[in-house]
Amino acid sequence: MYAEELVNRTNSYYYEHDIALIEKRYIPIKIIKTLNENTIIGKLLAKSYVDYCGIYKGKHIEFEVKQTNNNNFDLSLIKQHQLKHLINNKRHGGVAFIIVYFNSLEQFYLISIDNILEWKENNKSNTIKHEFIKDKCQLIEISFPGIIDYLPFIGL
Repeated sequence: MYAEELVNRTNSYYYEHDIALIEKRYIPIKIIKTLNENTIIGKLLAKSYVDYCGIYKGKHIEFEVKQTNNNNFDLSLIKQHQLKHLINNKRHGGVAFIIVYFNSLEQFYLISIDNILEWKENNKSNTIKHEFIKDKCQLIEISFPGIIDYLPFIGL
């Protein structure tokens, strides 16, 4: 996934330059059978939370990374338990957001949990319109060498 690849590269950059410690969470899977060196059969052990967690400037950060072919963002791409987890993280003083890559626009946006809650409170649609995202959320430019510097947009 292109978006996760750039986020992983960015997180490595943050780590190497002692800016932040953000790690990818992996899905808890029990390997049942190995078919070959690249393929396994596994069983999901538990619901996973969100893709990434870490610490920046003394604050706990949790976020999800999504990619879409549409110009709008469908909240159904985030599982209910993940959304609840992001809301709880924010409620306990952490920083919670999603990073969305819009393939057709070739743009990354950081959408805070507050933006998501505002949309849900004021709209019946589960699809966040691009106009709202463009007006209320943070556009993240890709910089050399394939970094999407998202930390300046999280409000710390």
